[in-house]
This record gives sequence, C-alpha cells and structure tokens, in this order.
Amino acid sequence: MAHTATATEYRPQNFSSLVGQDFVSTAIKNSLNSHKIANAFLLSGPRGVGKTTTARLIAKGLNCIHGPTGEPCNECPQCISIKEGTNSDVIEIDGASNTSINNIKTIQEEIQYLPAAAKYKIYIIDEVHMLSKSAFNALLKTIEEPPEHVVFIFATTELNEVPATIKSRCQQFNLRLIPTSIIENNIKRILTDKNIAFDDDGVKWIAKEGKGSLRDAYTLLDQIISFCGNEITLEKIQSKLGLAGKEQISQLVSSILNEQIMDIHIKLETLISSGCRIEQILADIISFFRDLLLLKSQISSGDIKSNSNYYSPEILEKLSIYDIENIMELSFQFYEKLKYSINQEIELEFFLVKLSKYKDFIRPGTLLKQIKMLQTSFLEKKKLTEVPKVEISKTEQTTINKVQEKSSDNKVNNITSENTVPVIKEEVIPNEDLSQSKIENVIKPDKKNNEVSVSIKSEIKKEIDSTNSSPVENEIISEKKETVSDYEINKKNLKEIFSCTEYR
Repeated sequence: MAHTATATEYRPQNFSSLVGQDFVSTAIKNSLNSHKIANAFLLSGPRGVGKTTTARLIAKGLNCIHGPTGEPCNECPQCISIKEGTNSDVIEIDGASNTSINNIKTIQEEIQYLPAAAKYKIYIIDEVHMLSKSAFNALLKTIEEPPEHVVFIFATTELNEVPATIKSRCQQFNLRLIPTSIIENNIKRILTDKNIAFDDDGVKWIAKEGKGSLRDAYTLLDQIISFCGNEITLEKIQSKLGLAGKEQISQLVSSILNEQIMDIHIKLETLISSGCRIEQILADIISFFRDLLLLKSQISSGDIKSNSNYYSPEILEKLSIYDIENIMELSFQFYEKLKYSINQEIELEFFLVKLSKYKDFIRPGTLLKQIKMLQTSFLEKKKLTEVPKVEISKTEQTTINKVQEKSSDNKVNNITSENTVPVIKEEVIPNEDLSQSKIENVIKPDKKNNEVSVSIKSEIKKEIDSTNSSPVENEIISEKKETVSDYEINKKNLKEIFSCTEYR
C-alpha cells in the first residue's frame, strides 16, 4: 500500500475539525445552514492554514445529499468522491498554470451546462492572484451573475494582488496562522494514533518549527518519524538534523559575556563540527537573546518557563534591556550580510568576539539624544548669561550719553597714599544749579592741591525730592552712586575723612 502523507491522511473532513479557524468555520456553517449561498468565496491566508480544505468543505456542504448543510455526512457518494478528488462536478484549477484568458473562456463555456450528478458545479481556483489582468477582467461578469447552479471558490496567499473589482464580488474570509499550542495538540494526537512514543520537548520543537502552518508541521513530522522510528526525542532531532540545543547556546552566550575568546572559538567549532549550519547558529543566538529580553521585561511564555534553567541569573544580571537590544540589532544586521560572506565560519567567529565588547557599542538613536541634551543645556546657559535689552527713546539716550561724557571727565583718582590726608572743602551750590547738580558727580577732584570737594548731599536730596525727576534721571543718579562705590568711597571712608579734617 502506498504511503499517505500525514497532511493528507489527517485533512479535516468537517467544519468542527477545522482547527484554528473558528470564525471562518462558524460563518460558513451558518451561511450553508440558512441556504444563503454567495456566488463566489475568496479565501486568503498564509500557506498551510486550511484554504483548500475549507474550499472542499464548502463543496461538500453544498453537494451533500442532505445539503446545503453545515455538517456534511461524509458517507454519501458526493461526500466520498469529493474527499477522494474524483467528483466531476467539483473542478479544482491551479491558477498558477492556467493564467490566460483562454482558460477563463473555457470555464465560461462549461458553466452553461448543468452539473452531472451533484446539485452545484463548483470551481475551486487555487492561487487565483496568478491570473493575468485580462483573465481577471473576463471573470468579472461571470462571478457577478453566474448561473444558479455554479459557485466559484478562490484561494490565494497574496490578497493584495487580487483586483478590487474581484474582491467586491466575493465573500471574503481571511484564515489566520494556527497557534503553536493547537499544532502541538494535533501532533500528539497523531503520534498516539500511530503508537509512536514521544517527549514533550520534541513535540514542542516540531510545533514551533511549523511557524503557524499545520501542513508544514505535518511534513516535518513525517521526516522526523522516518529517522527516529518509534520514539521521538529532542536529542535525536538535534543530532540528526544538526541543531544547536539551548544548553550549548547558553554556554556560548556565557562565554561571549565573559569575554572568553578561547571558549568562544572552541564552542563554535564544536557546534559546526556536529553539523549545525552557520545561519542556524546565529538564528538560535538571536532567539536566545529574545527570550532574555522577555525575561528582563518580566514577560514569560510557556516555552521560556519550561526552559528557565538555561537562562542563568548570572547572564540576566550582566545584561540590561539596552544591552540586549543592542546585541539583537547588531545580530540582525550581521545576519543580512552573512549571505554575501566569503567565509561564513570565520566571519561568525569574528562577530562573536566583537560581540563580547557589547558595552562599548552606542546606538545611533542614543547618540543623537545625547547631542540634543548637550545642545539644550548649552542654550539654557546662554540664555542665563545674556543681559536683556531695554528699549529707550532717543531723548533718553542723548541724556545718558551726556552724563557718561561728564562722568568720564570727573573720575576720582584712587587714594593710595597713607600719609596724605585730603582736605575736604565744602562747596556751596547755587539754587539755580541744583537741578544740574543731581546729574553730576557727587565727588569732584582738585588736581592742583590734591583737595576733594564734596557736594552737599543733603541739599541735593532735598532738591531731588522737591522736583519731579524723570525715570531716566533717577537711573542716572543710581549710576552715579555706583560710580562712587567703584572708587571705594563709601560711607565708612567718608566718616573717617570727616573725623580727621575741618571744614574751611
């Protein structure tokens, strides 16, 4: 008896056994049970998730002797012939090899005839996105208003390549990737039926490698059964397929983090000599750091929990989230360049040695942030040191300039001699000049006899209080007071001078 592939042998024969596509199966079952049947169905999704299986189940539901029904009996001649692929009224067409408009014209001619034995003539066109533009245009009128006994079912992995005019005439159903846990349960059920012993780690690895495709997982299972015999274990799978285990990857990562270059060389050589491919080793390293990132972020899946002994506390303590992100980013970049490498083994070894200096790597985004922070701090300091500009009128500016000119002419010489005591001379200022005196220097030096004449401050103050001085004049007076302070003639010095001299 010829061998039957597991994917074919265990193909779902009713909607209840279509795993991982609950929404699709429920919607189609309700449509069949209510006899509300569309002219055309469009099934899309990744490979191996059940598009062709769903199309055959729709055909069964329509042509079953109890149909249209959401629960085909699988016992009538129609159901059995559809399962075996011998039903003359269910025509499966490969869209990749029948792309021309002539193929569509043939279909248009055939649909005019009634089905031979079934209720409906059903056309299942797989990979429909491969049809030419003219073929799609020829289908428009056909699928919009087909004969009552004709139903079209399209399946595609590239929904974006199907014209919008076709989509709008079909009922669309998007099939999703199947969760790993569902694939794992199906594999266990099949192995139990075949009386093959297995361990959980081996089955989990097969389900994970399926990457959401049940057909891919079944195909891999057939391969593993062929060389593992009646017992499937993870060790056998790794040794036969040349895979690196988590324990070996964990030891290699530990050597990288500890900068043990000799250990990196030895462990990498051991993996390669055991049959591990360079790309697979790098992929396993990236997967290991991804698990570390989830653990550092306090996110733990079932797979990580079951292998928690491989993620040692020493590794987790050494690495921060930023370090792991850096390492993963560099690893992805290296993976892209690896296919152009002259010698992949040497380049991988060099990369792992370089990776041991992970603390020295700075990501471009982090560097830009640091530059922006420096710019911001520099601008803030510059703002603090800048003196705000005060807008003044031309009249006020002229007055200030005159005062500055007189101030430069009346600067007081510093009193440096200890033996020479200046003689204070009181100067009487006429009343008519009092207004002018408030904008002149309080201190007037006499260069000939080294005498200092002091204006009577009290009278100046009275005059200032008695007159309505402008804000500019008040500002000038304050500047004059600062000038006195600049020449170190404060109140204390004046008292000392008055105490040791007489008025003349």
